[in-house]
Amino acid sequence: MKKENFSRRKFITVAGFSTVAASNLILPGLGNAHSSETVIEDNINHIGPKKGFTPQIGTLISMLDWLSDSVIRVTKNLTVEQLDYLHDDDSNSIGSLMMHVAATEVVYQDMTFFNLEGFSKNNKDKWNVAMELGKDAQTIIKGNKIDYYVEAMNEARATTKLEMKKRDDKWLLSGQTKDWDWNNYCKWFHVAEHFANHRGQITWYRKRLSK
Repeated sequence: MKKENFSRRKFITVAGFSTVAASNLILPGLGNAHSSETVIEDNINHIGPKKGFTPQIGTLISMLDWLSDSVIRVTKNLTVEQLDYLHDDDSNSIGSLMMHVAATEVVYQDMTFFNLEGFSKNNKDKWNVAMELGKDAQTIIKGNKIDYYVEAMNEARATTKLEMKKRDDKWLLSGQTKDWDWNNYCKWFHVAEHFANHRGQITWYRKRLSK
């Protein structure tokens, strides 16, 4: 806990200026939580602070929303048969991958918001098959229309936003686990990385669907 070569306060300041440079927008008051002056236009293609969140959390939310939207856009016209498609015996279906990214978001909610080591009991019962994927997911996660998967993703995101509104940038830059020295921002960046990684898989499978 004492090893802080780069203070959290300095990180927030530098990251705020980086956001300004990247967007060519003047965003005064990045240090003031929930200030209306920190908010950029509510546009899916604008990454940056969002109304109702502290600056760094809002920027994280805007990235998560962009990534989940990209998954939804690439799958929106798929049929049940296409969502269940298995390329080979070791593959995961597109539907199960959509449930997997939602499950990843839920497990990191439990770990960061509620200080658990993994899923809560209720969430493990609901989400563990999607989290683990493999043979169980191949046989259990199937036969659903696209709305089923989109609603699961949206349900997870709604909880993320509700809990993130209760927290600030100091919280985001804090937090370790027993084995890894990683903060909450890194944990949630991993959630974002999961969406990007599996979005690539989904695209690959979609290109191999029978027409």
